[in-house]
Amino acid sequence: MSALFGLKNKLVYVCLNLKPFIMNPSDQLQLINDAINKTKEQLKPTSVNFIFWGILITLMSITHLLLPEFIQRSRYSSVLFWTVIPVIGMIVTFVYNIKMGVKKGYETHLGRALKITWGVFNIAWIALVVMSIFKRQNPVEDILFLLGIVLLISAFIIRFKPLVIGGALVLICSILLSIKPELNPLLLNAIAAFSGLFIPGLSLYLKK
Repeated sequence: MSALFGLKNKLVYVCLNLKPFIMNPSDQLQLINDAINKTKEQLKPTSVNFIFWGILITLMSITHLLLPEFIQRSRYSSVLFWTVIPVIGMIVTFVYNIKMGVKKGYETHLGRALKITWGVFNIAWIALVVMSIFKRQNPVEDILFLLGIVLLISAFIIRFKPLVIGGALVLICSILLSIKPELNPLLLNAIAAFSGLFIPGLSLYLKK
């Protein structure tokens, strides 16, 4: 009997000591919001990626649109234009992200999830470009669809409305190309890059 009484006292003692560590639903929600806000803060320097790619793709699309005789002067010149420059851009952003990661010295789980998501996007983008070369078809529609999905995933992870809107606009551009093939893919590509990458990236960078 005394043993049972002693065991009961020990259980009460353990429960009382664990009580401060048991979170109620509001505390759990606050912890999640804190993690999301920390991820947004972590992504603030890397929002430069969105700005960089938004400007680069927009300028490339407009250049190709205005100077087709220069970009398409040979059979593979346009292919080289749309592969070499983006690959150089990938290398630049890869080096930049490594430096920023070392400077921060930490990484959240949400930040890591986003890094993996965009890593997969880069691989998928290269695969789509290679397949389009063999099929001799324009990859803009497929790439925009993929970009829109990845932007929406990123936006929902960090709960950032401008990125949600940007991802939705990119998807709309992809759908428009699908149902109206006569539309200029370069023009829609420029609109998608500016509205889906540059504007949300700038909003995230300036967010306090």
